[in-house]
Amino acid sequence: MRSLILFLLLLLPFLNFGQEIDVSRPNLASDHPGAIYTITKEYRNSDIDGYNLYVPKSCSKGSKKCPVLVFLQGGKGVGGAVEKLMKWGLPNKILTSTSVDTELDKYMRDTFIVVMPHIDGGQFFENEPAMRLILEEVIKNEKADPKRIYLTGLSRGGYGTWGLASRMSDVFAAAAPICGSGFGVTEYKNMVDLPLWVSHNTGDGVVNHRGSARAVEKLETVSNITFERTSSISSANYAKSKHIFTSTPSESHDAWTEMYGEVNFYKWLLRFSK
Repeated sequence: MRSLILFLLLLLPFLNFGQEIDVSRPNLASDHPGAIYTITKEYRNSDIDGYNLYVPKSCSKGSKKCPVLVFLQGGKGVGGAVEKLMKWGLPNKILTSTSVDTELDKYMRDTFIVVMPHIDGGQFFENEPAMRLILEEVIKNEKADPKRIYLTGLSRGGYGTWGLASRMSDVFAAAAPICGSGFGVTEYKNMVDLPLWVSHNTGDGVVNHRGSARAVEKLETVSNITFERTSSISSANYAKSKHIFTSTPSESHDAWTEMYGEVNFYKWLLRFSK
């Protein structure tokens, strides 16, 4: 019996769903308003091998709880080093400047704790258990507001945003899928009460705009939801609309630069809480 107990105790660490391997802190300018951490972890039966965490310095002081923004990267961030995904999209905007001078700068760099999961293959929406563990860890270790957790992602991360929003509508207060599709959605009815801002360029040659349009139409079909349809991010009625579908006339795959560069996007997110 003692041998069996000893064996189980030795085995126990390997039964944990996530096991931390390495935590590092890449260098940032000393005057940067936040800190970035790279956490490399193993998750059983998961393609997620870690995440990057951006914490504004203002969110590490006092008792203030900060909103959390989960960012899912596109295909260029798949595989390789976990910190690789910080070269594009929202992480790049956050880290390449130290400014908090404008209202947009303040929202990007000094408002949200930003969680950036990394996958070495597969799809984000196939990794719900690991995503839940990551968020539990962030809530436990940081001054994060569990009622204000938001989800966004581009391209592969756009697919992931749709898919995880349908699986984790109990967690997210709002979601913004960019140039993805509803391929990974399990049940559209799960998202009936979830605020959504969908953005996709009409002439996107990488991920067809029709993928987002079908997802929007499907959600409208199974509910009483009607999306506000706009041709640009800036023209959306962010202060009143709960559901927005922006179809920008462009042949570019890049629908995220406009979204993440619009201050009203962040204001729209913060309208909602669980």
